[in-house]
Amino acid sequence: MSTDGVRNPNPPLPNGWRWGFPALAAVLAIWGAILLTGGLTTVLDSRRGETREAVTDPSAAGFEAFVEQTWSMLVATEDVSGDLVQVAVVAAADRSGGGGSVLLLPVETRMPGDGTESECEVACRLLDQHRDGGLEAVRIAMASILDVQVTGATLLTPARWESLAGAVAPVAVTLAEDLVATAADGTSVVRFPAGTVSVAATDVVDLFGFPGGGLDPSTQEDVAERSTRQQDWWRGWMDALHGGDPRDRLPKLDLDVIDLLATVARGRVRIVSAPWVDDGAAVVVDGGRMTDVVVEMFPFPIPRVPGLRPSVRLLNGTGDPSVDGPSREAVLRAGVELAVVGNYRNDGVIQTRVIHRDPAQEAAAEALAAAIGGGVLFDQHLSPVTDLTVVIGADFLLRG
Repeated sequence: MSTDGVRNPNPPLPNGWRWGFPALAAVLAIWGAILLTGGLTTVLDSRRGETREAVTDPSAAGFEAFVEQTWSMLVATEDVSGDLVQVAVVAAADRSGGGGSVLLLPVETRMPGDGTESECEVACRLLDQHRDGGLEAVRIAMASILDVQVTGATLLTPARWESLAGAVAPVAVTLAEDLVATAADGTSVVRFPAGTVSVAATDVVDLFGFPGGGLDPSTQEDVAERSTRQQDWWRGWMDALHGGDPRDRLPKLDLDVIDLLATVARGRVRIVSAPWVDDGAAVVVDGGRMTDVVVEMFPFPIPRVPGLRPSVRLLNGTGDPSVDGPSREAVLRAGVELAVVGNYRNDGVIQTRVIHRDPAQEAAAEALAAAIGGGVLFDQHLSPVTDLTVVIGADFLLRG
């Protein structure tokens, strides 16, 4: 410091500090940006969490979607006395393309039991369930028989059937013999003559429930005759609705049953009789054959008890869309809940495999793998959307 109070200037910085520090700061900034970009890229490209760019093309690799459960309805018919005379389940194959199935069950069909309740041999028939609890009881019984739920239920009376079927010409049905009615005074009248008969809308319910050919209405022969008669009428009616816009031949009412019938009638319709047998006490369904019917009718069924069975994500790893249907049916026959369908992130998968992320699901994975013919893998980073993921490979054997 000078003696006159004037401060001397600081000596200049060495050239190394003057230019080196800014250069170092610039290098660090650039390196930080590189690290940040690389980290983000790694995260975005990571497949461990199955979080990738959304794929919206259903035919593209990596596409996945939650299933749209099959649109279906229980259609129960009462006669003029209020007795149940027909049970049908209508299911749409494709909401946009149309088509579907109509499953008919005898009203004498017995609910499945555990073999310990003998009273179910008679009291658990569909007609008894209807008598005791109405439409809701029939719906519950049907869920037990089919092992799936239906979307809705409706009850049709003779007047409602007259309105529903009255917009088309009488449906032709071929009868093997006269259907004879006996009046209170003992007089016999031929209600429906043998041969081809045109059934008007006002007579539909009578045709559904009429005992066949003088047979005891509780016998297997009568049940079979009525089932055939009901199938023929439904087949003729759906044929009459088909072509153009089916709504033109249905009542102009905003009802779910009309919407569903119009959708089904737009495409190919299957009329299915429930696989049943007479065990000497009542009509019972053949469980194995019924499973085949249900799998074909309900591409994406509503579980009877949601959450009871393992949920499955089904991915096609072959690149061949013709595998979708058979693999879906194989998985459903194994008794699981199908929640997600789509394509694996790349084609050319060789081996079909069932993958689980929770050791508690190992037994379920092994059972499913054994049913569809595949291996089992554990991956703790697997998508948690479902309990199990099935990847279909080239080794998957098409059924049939």
